[in-house]
Amino acid sequence: MTLFVSFLLLTLPIISNCLPLSHQESQSAFQSFDTELTDQVCGRNTIPRKVPFYASIEVDDSIFYYKKCSGVLIANRWVLTVAHCTFSSSGTVRVVLGDKWNNKTIGVEKIHIHPDFNQKKNNIALLLLKEKVQFSKSIQPICLPEPGEDKTFYGRHGTLAVWGKINRNERKLPPKHLITTMPIIKHYECGESYAKVWFSGFKKFALTESSICAGYPSDVKDVCFPGPGNPLMVNVDKHWVLAGISMNNIDCEKPVLPEIYLRVGFHLDWIKRTVH
Repeated sequence: MTLFVSFLLLTLPIISNCLPLSHQESQSAFQSFDTELTDQVCGRNTIPRKVPFYASIEVDDSIFYYKKCSGVLIANRWVLTVAHCTFSSSGTVRVVLGDKWNNKTIGVEKIHIHPDFNQKKNNIALLLLKEKVQFSKSIQPICLPEPGEDKTFYGRHGTLAVWGKINRNERKLPPKHLITTMPIIKHYECGESYAKVWFSGFKKFALTESSICAGYPSDVKDVCFPGPGNPLMVNVDKHWVLAGISMNNIDCEKPVLPEIYLRVGFHLDWIKRTVH
C-alpha cells in the first residue's frame, strides 16, 4: 500500500476536498517522514487530464523572465527538481504552479542540492518556497513512493508530464501540459538499447541505482521533450506516484532511445532529512 504523502489524481472526477490524515493513519511504513508530508491525503479533489503538481521553475532578472526547467510539488512548501537546473541562474528563481487560468507564482527561499551531487549520480535538489501553497483543484502535490516500491514499477507503463513537444512532428510549443506513456524497463534492457548506438559515438549514460529507465527501443515510438525536471509517474491504486524526474534535454533529432531518469525512490532518505 503506497504511503500517499500528497494528493493527486489526473483521471478521476472531482470527489471532495483534501483532508488531513488522522494520527493513526499517519503512522505508516514511512512514519519517519516529517508531518508536513505525512499529514496529507492524495487522490482527492482533482480535474481530469490536468497536472496539478507540475512546477515551472523560472528565472526573473527584473527585465524579463524565462523558464529554466520543470519540477514537481511534493508538499506545501517543497518542489523537487534536478540539481543542475539550479545552476547558472543570474536572476531570482521563482516557481509557477497551477494552470493557465488558475496559477500562483512563489519565490524560492532556499535551494537544497544533494551534497553528493555529481554528473553521474544524485542529480537532485529541493526548493523551499517562501510561502505555503494553498492547495486547490489546480495546485496539488504528487505522491512519493514507499521505500522499495519503485522496484515493482518495472514492466508497467509510466506517464510522463511535459511542457513542450512530445514527438518529432510537432513544430510549435503547446499551450498546456501534455502527457504521454511509456514502459519502465530494467537496466539491462535499457543498456542493450544504448549499446546499439554507442559505436556511432553517441554519448554513454551511466546506469546506477540512483536512476530509472523508461521508454521504447529505437524505431518503436518517437518521444522527445525540452528541458529537465519533468515528472514520470505511475498510477498505483488510482493515485499517481512519482517514479522519476527527467534529467536531460531529449533532442528530437537524436536516436529514439529509452530515457534515463532520476530515480526518486533511491533518494527518499535525503528528501526526508531535508524536508525535516
